[in-house]
Amino acid sequence: MKKIIALLLCLGMFAAVCAGCGGPQITATGDEATNKSADAYKDTYDDLLTYLSAWGYINPLEKNKGVTYSEMRADLIGAKQGRRFNAQHTKDTTIELYEYDLAKINATADEVLQSVKTDGSFKNLFGDKVDSVYLSANGKYMMVYSDKTINDDTKETDENYTKRQEVIDKFMDFKK
Repeated sequence: MKKIIALLLCLGMFAAVCAGCGGPQITATGDEATNKSADAYKDTYDDLLTYLSAWGYINPLEKNKGVTYSEMRADLIGAKQGRRFNAQHTKDTTIELYEYDLAKINATADEVLQSVKTDGSFKNLFGDKVDSVYLSANGKYMMVYSDKTINDDTKETDENYTKRQEVIDKFMDFKK
């Protein structure tokens, strides 16, 4: 009887450990997993997310809401919509993606976009400077790439620095 109880306890602990590890990562499937050409996508926010997901940088699937991304208060920076993603390639990185309606730019949006165009940063609601901000070539989308592990002094050998540049390049390729 003691052996059966011990076996059941072991199985229970094994199940708990497996559940605690977060289970399998859900990744992009179908067309979004195979089509990596920016030209294959429409100039929409959803297609930008799908395009970056195809490269394995983010995972915009709705069933992962709250796990791999959070909805942002995009209106605080004058944007139409925005999401913050836990990057798929490293645990220390977040990627925020915003869409601006260029036909309806308000004063807040204009201030943020001008600041990003000028020096690649803007001030948030609390007055803190947000760095590593990029605008798409058409000016409709904005990306904030945050990786606290990047060291610009060792960029030649820093894998995270190289990955950041890769993500920026793909973001800039979207709808030139």
